[in-house]
Amino acid sequence: MKSLPRWIGLLGSWAFLVLAIGIAAYSVAAETITVRDSRKLHRVETIDRLLADQHLEQVRRLQETMSRHANQVEKLESDVESTKRVIEDLHDTSFVITVSTAENKVYAHQNGQLVFEAVCSTGSNEKLQAGGETMVFRTPIGRFRIESKEEKPLWVPPDWHFFEQAQKEGLKWVRMNRGDRIADLYVSGADVMSNGYPLPQGELIVRGDAIIIPPVGTHQRQFPDVLGTHRLNLGSGYALHGTQQTHLLGQSVSHGCVRLNNDDIARLFQMANVGDEVIIY
Repeated sequence: MKSLPRWIGLLGSWAFLVLAIGIAAYSVAAETITVRDSRKLHRVETIDRLLADQHLEQVRRLQETMSRHANQVEKLESDVESTKRVIEDLHDTSFVITVSTAENKVYAHQNGQLVFEAVCSTGSNEKLQAGGETMVFRTPIGRFRIESKEEKPLWVPPDWHFFEQAQKEGLKWVRMNRGDRIADLYVSGADVMSNGYPLPQGELIVRGDAIIIPPVGTHQRQFPDVLGTHRLNLGSGYALHGTQQTHLLGQSVSHGCVRLNNDDIARLFQMANVGDEVIIY
């Protein structure tokens, strides 16, 4: 048998070489495509995860908002029910004072009959931030009893009064204890002294760029006439009392107490007794 021509052998070798190179190139291309697809898949999974996280956060916020609103609605419903029960109970008591913060009106019933009605001022619901605290000037809602009665009451202002005045005047405030000295100011015994003479009662003490907060129990911490002619104390610093600011009656402007015209509080003072119920709603 004759051997094949040499050129045929070379041609076969060349064909095998081309085939091997093609197979190798295909393998490399396939691997490249696989890596590229894997990266695309990873990016898609990452985006899906981010979208899912964002969706979950939105759902969480929505749930919190719905829960908060549900609590507010529940509280309002509870307040309404409490007010209904209070009104239904009026006929069971002898003398009851009611205060409507929505109307800024005070009523009194004797054995279920209306015997007194007057315009008042109740809490402003404004906030004051000072001394590291946040105070809300709100008239408390609920059922109370008259704990005591006063004629010509003296007002001993809480610290917030001095904080508020300092903010209005753009001043600092300094709290004093007995025996403290600030410049010519000296607190001793029952009086606040300046240059050896008692300062007038019921006036703010301003020294330099600061309002001085006198100690409780000192003469300077007592303010006459601010509360009008009479006061019915409900406890915790709240009361029904007169006012000098009669032009603001009918408005929600107080720091939490119920203010009335001096003639009205004097009349209510004569009608009410310690232990009588006061309902604020």
